[in-house]
Amino acid sequence: MSSPQAPEDGQGCGDRGDPPRDLRSVLVTTVLNLEPLDEDLFRGRHYWVPAKRLFGGQIVGQALVAAAKSVSEDVHVHSLHCYFVRAGDPKVPVLYQVERTRTGSSFSVRSVKAVQHGKPIFICQASFQQAQPSPMQHQFSMPTVPPPEELLDCETLIDQYLRDPNLQKRYPLALNRIAAQEVPIEIKPVNPSPLSQLQRMEPKQMFWVRARGYIGPELESPGAQG
Repeated sequence: MSSPQAPEDGQGCGDRGDPPRDLRSVLVTTVLNLEPLDEDLFRGRHYWVPAKRLFGGQIVGQALVAAAKSVSEDVHVHSLHCYFVRAGDPKVPVLYQVERTRTGSSFSVRSVKAVQHGKPIFICQASFQQAQPSPMQHQFSMPTVPPPEELLDCETLIDQYLRDPNLQKRYPLALNRIAAQEVPIEIKPVNPSPLSQLQRMEPKQMFWVRARGYIGPELESPGAQG
């Protein structure tokens, strides 16, 4: 689930060619700008490392961008199969090798291999299709959940947990480590788990997710949000 982010004062206003001034917007927009090295070969850099290994979502996003650069603009990705085969090294860039598996009149398939230290850390296959009506619908129906305006983000929840003396005593390092992270994505859990009490919950989680800051109209289209 995602909600569009409107431009705020000083963000995305004026000349569209100007780079965004918000640091978090810069992290979101630059991470998808790959450096072309050769035909179907790109280099991606890291702008957010949440742990001692690369963030998987960053690798998926960069690989999809690499695949999309090898197809025409009249097709859109409709299927993506990904496999993480090794942990990513945050100290070196990632090379993305694109193989043009098939280019058809209405469907195209691209295989992407993410490489570090001469070995693949991630592989995926992306299928692209021309936009056309179809009676087949595969996605789940939108669940009935509160709107994001009525929910607390993760930072606010962590702040509440830190104010709880029992939780602060039990999880001081973990909570403070999470609170100190600069995360470029705003996440609002629909049913946040209560750390103060153990209880049985459904084996699923739902979140509202959006980028922090204005990311431009081309990234706000329904096809880009997924």
